[in-house]
Amino acid sequence: MQDKYQAAFLTVTRYTGLLLGLCFLQSPVQAKTVLPLLLAETRTENGEIAPIRPENQKIIDYFERSMDVQFDVRRYPLPRVIENIGKGEGLGFGLSKSTERQKTMRYSDPVFSDFVWVVVRDDSRMQYAGIQDLQGKSVGIVRGIRFGDEIDKMRNVLFKVEEDQPQTSSRLKKLLSGRMDVMLVNSRLPNAKDLEAELNLYLDDKNLRNETQMNYGIKVFAKPMLVDPIHFTAGINTRAEVINKINAAIVKGRKSGDLPALWKN
Repeated sequence: MQDKYQAAFLTVTRYTGLLLGLCFLQSPVQAKTVLPLLLAETRTENGEIAPIRPENQKIIDYFERSMDVQFDVRRYPLPRVIENIGKGEGLGFGLSKSTERQKTMRYSDPVFSDFVWVVVRDDSRMQYAGIQDLQGKSVGIVRGIRFGDEIDKMRNVLFKVEEDQPQTSSRLKKLLSGRMDVMLVNSRLPNAKDLEAELNLYLDDKNLRNETQMNYGIKVFAKPMLVDPIHFTAGINTRAEVINKINAAIVKGRKSGDLPALWKN
């Protein structure tokens, strides 16, 4: 009888071991760390949130792969992005530095640089060689955007700020109608003529001109107002280790050529 119990016990043990082994084999790979990533929303001409631009999505994908994480992307208006990062909700991406922001946020190394272009209606007699040429002009800037301390000091002093919603169509309509003299446009494009062609094509595709504006187009001055480094950010007292990992991924990507390749594709 004792032999039967021992045999049964061994049989059960073998099956239990087999089942446990199968469970381990079938267990999913350990879940990736999920990191909230806050991005400023832009709007289509219909007022809907526009998709993330492909060039920015490629960058986000690169950092997910390089850091072996998953981003939980959350879209907010830019002022709320800045506020929520400062409160520690998550990381931010796509922000430039200013002294005001550095009081509540820590920054990664620069990921890339945007060009900030000066855009006018093509019948404008304005000339642009530097920021002093904006004196007395009404300048359209998306609400919440900052271009560094020196330019911030000149807001509503050297030039009047016309705060805009982040809709390219509404901004262009205001420029065409003369409600502002100048529109500042952030772009990865390093050539003014390329951006000028892109904006004029957008005017045509979206049929943004009214009957009195059919002969008007857009002109982009050859010299950018500035080259603006763009970063990942986190709350000043949060996620220091994640920012360090981002910096390591930036260094690795530059050395391998993976990051610069994203600007070209």
